[in-house]
Amino acid sequence: MNINFTTAYIVFIVLSTIYRLRRITKSYAGEEKPGKVYEHISYAFMLMLYLLVTIGSIFEYFYSRYIIHVCPQEVNLTVSLIGLIMYVGIIPARAWAIRHLKEHVSHDIKINDDHRLVNDGPYRFVRHPLALCVIIEVIGFSLVPNSYLSALSAVVLFVPFMLYRIRLEEQALIEKFGCEYIDYQKGVAMLIPWKHRR
Repeated sequence: MNINFTTAYIVFIVLSTIYRLRRITKSYAGEEKPGKVYEHISYAFMLMLYLLVTIGSIFEYFYSRYIIHVCPQEVNLTVSLIGLIMYVGIIPARAWAIRHLKEHVSHDIKINDDHRLVNDGPYRFVRHPLALCVIIEVIGFSLVPNSYLSALSAVVLFVPFMLYRIRLEEQALIEKFGCEYIDYQKGVAMLIPWKHRR
């Protein structure tokens, strides 16, 4: 069972790496629009934490099972399936959010000169669907191999940084849109869709 899971896990790593490389390449291929960038270093730090958790989860799986043999040979397939559903399930949600952001998609916290306030599509339900997708993705990736320390580091390190980055982004949006964005904040939840504008 363990050998079969390891083979499937290696395939998952390869496919997810191809997916992420294609996603990054496609996002950088867009035409650069003029605008103001806030806290440029925040993307680099977010990427570093993302890689720390994802690469750490791969290392945790192979090191604990094949080097020091401290983990049971059998993985919990229920946890793996939950992680896989989380990881794969957010792909359409991410595409939906990107489709509504259109030319305003950016790795950085950036306000384009012709920026418009996006409040349709998934932005009717949460203010930061892309951030939510990344959080779910990184936790799901760690759960696939039952890398619990990496999943915990995602919750303890990655999620708080994402919340900090969201706060920086919202300050930039308030600077650009003023009361219009503040009203949007009041009517739509940040990450958990418990309220939305009718």
